[in-house]
Amino acid sequence: MWKKLAILGCTAFAAAACGDSDDAGDASSEHLLGDWELVDDESDRVIAEYSFDEEGRFTFVEYGEGAESFTGTYETEAGLLRFDGADDEGKPGIGEVTYFADQTLFALGTLLPVDDVDGPVGRWEGRFYSEVDGQVETDSDSTYELRADGTASVTSVEEGEDSTYEATWVDEAGEIVVSFQVEPELTINVHMELIEGEALGGFMLTRPD
Repeated sequence: MWKKLAILGCTAFAAAACGDSDDAGDASSEHLLGDWELVDDESDRVIAEYSFDEEGRFTFVEYGEGAESFTGTYETEAGLLRFDGADDEGKPGIGEVTYFADQTLFALGTLLPVDDVDGPVGRWEGRFYSEVDGQVETDSDSTYELRADGTASVTSVEEGEDSTYEATWVDEAGEIVVSFQVEPELTINVHMELIEGEALGGFMLTRPD
């Protein structure tokens, strides 16, 4: 599950993820319970489902080629969702990722606001951690600071090493796109949906019909 969690969560911030927000975390935990599905935009097909119950257990089911499923326990704290479970073959894993949930949306791998934000303008933070069979696979934190003039900075802390990139951002029909160079020939474009005043995230799950 932990590689799938990376796909669902970490892709949202491309190079990294990080942070916390007490208000967002408290509000999100109230809405997390129940079933959620990830739908492919092109085919309108359900490709993954999450379920969270009141006993602190979760299930993750994937559909399609190479599909897997995972079960275990979860807990939330200040905008962080922590998983502890095992995959189909019993391989244990731990995951920790910033998230957002309200009555209709659940997003993994979100950036959460630090202090007040104005639309996308402001400081956003997120975190992603995954451990498989006792081995740490990903441990990253990041901060995105978006300015009103369309410039930005992206700071990533991964395995104790800091990297800061100057960036630009645009609003493309409601989708926030942050672009920055990590190497002379490599530009990262991070696509995120804005949940006004609450989160920036890339993968949105919804309630089943």
